[in-house]
Amino acid sequence: MLEVKVKTQPIRKLYDYWLSKASPDKLPARHDIDPAEMADFLPHLILLDVQTSPLDFRYRLIGTHISAYLRNDHTNHWMSTLDHQKPPSRIWDNCKQAVETAQPIYPSTPYVGPKKDIVEMEDLILPLARDGVNVDMLLVGVTYTRKSAPLI
Repeated sequence: MLEVKVKTQPIRKLYDYWLSKASPDKLPARHDIDPAEMADFLPHLILLDVQTSPLDFRYRLIGTHISAYLRNDHTNHWMSTLDHQKPPSRIWDNCKQAVETAQPIYPSTPYVGPKKDIVEMEDLILPLARDGVNVDMLLVGVTYTRKSAPLI
């Protein structure tokens, strides 16, 4: 499994949690993930459904920390319907890579949103698979750093 060197506590906790649910030859599934065990970083999570034919991603859950930094609530929207996320876009390509490789993706996606004081966004895309192999969901962690604030 790819080792990821993260910067913020919520992303570190998410990655450690995901690793604890994975095995050397199987990805964790959605049913392995328990929100009650993720209280420390739940506000920093996005859960995406993966549709494979044609490829698309549907926002199932957007944590409260993340929604505060978005222009609109994307819950239940398909990524292909969002102008700044549909292909070709960096976020689409990052999600596609996570599906195709069945590996964590630590992409350093730039922040695009209404808040002008964001200097950095840290994101981590983690694959989930009902059968342990074929990715059918993505668990994404996101934190934001403001100009005047330490990493959160």
